[in-house]
Amino acid sequence: MKTLFVLAVLLVSTAGLRDAAAQEQQSLKTILGRGYDIKSVVFAKGEATENREVFVVTLQKDKSVAVCFFAAPSWISLSPQALDDGKRCDVR
Repeated sequence: MKTLFVLAVLLVSTAGLRDAAAQEQQSLKTILGRGYDIKSVVFAKGEATENREVFVVTLQKDKSVAVCFFAAPSWISLSPQALDDGKRCDVR
């Protein structure tokens, strides 16, 4: 139940990030190169993800945050295509 609550909070907060004017989309590789630290990696599967297995990765640098979404196979393999995809992460 606690994991479900955390996932719900993440999904609600990332929905707000998507609407924010100061938001950018960048690749995980770019974000890590800019000095962001990974703060959490959460596995999710259920109604919120349309029953797909996904990983939600949150990163932070100072007051800036980034949230990245990956299909489970992409995160597990850390394929270059997934790491370089400029539309995987929302940065604010």
